Amino acid sequence: MSLQSTREFILQEKIGSFKDKVWVLNTEKEKLGYFKGKLIKIGNTFRLYDMSDNALYTVDEKLISMRSTYTFYKGGEKEDDMMLGKLKRKLVSIKPKYYFEDLEEETIYEMKGNIFKLKYEIKKKGNTIAEISRKFFKSLVRDSYGVKIDEDATDEDAMIVLCTVIMLHHEKEEEDNR
Repeated sequence: MSLQSTREFILQEKIGSFKDKVWVLNTEKEKLGYFKGKLIKIGNTFRLYDMSDNALYTVDEKLISMRSTYTFYKGGEKEDDMMLGKLKRKLVSIKPKYYFEDLEEETIYEMKGNIFKLKYEIKKKGNTIAEISRKFFKSLVRDSYGVKIDEDATDEDAMIVLCTVIMLHHEKEEEDNR
């Protein structure tokens, strides 16, 4: 089973890594790919790789912004013609809420949840397509969590959800460091 066609994942942060590295595993804990960020935390860029070290997606954090904003690209480079859209945090909200806009600034996905517990629900056009939680998998260690994506979600939906989870994880780390 390939990374793109999988719908249930465990994301596990690599302990002791000088670079941000998060393994993407299936529910049998087989490695399917990994996210890697750059060493410097300001304006981070994350890439999703398969196990053959092919960069599948790139997410770039906007450095100066009133709200958290991340630009998603297909492939390993930040090229305008490969841009998929932007993940943004709502400015006014008691609990953190995020949304993903396509190139026409139409909202495609909405995320609501608890950033401290990293428990989120992702909706597409009002229907839940993914759930993120540490409680899906009872044996998880700290900084690991489960992602369940609807079986009917497209491969592109699944990869955008995975990239979104890493950005939520990044946001949580930023909150914890404040």
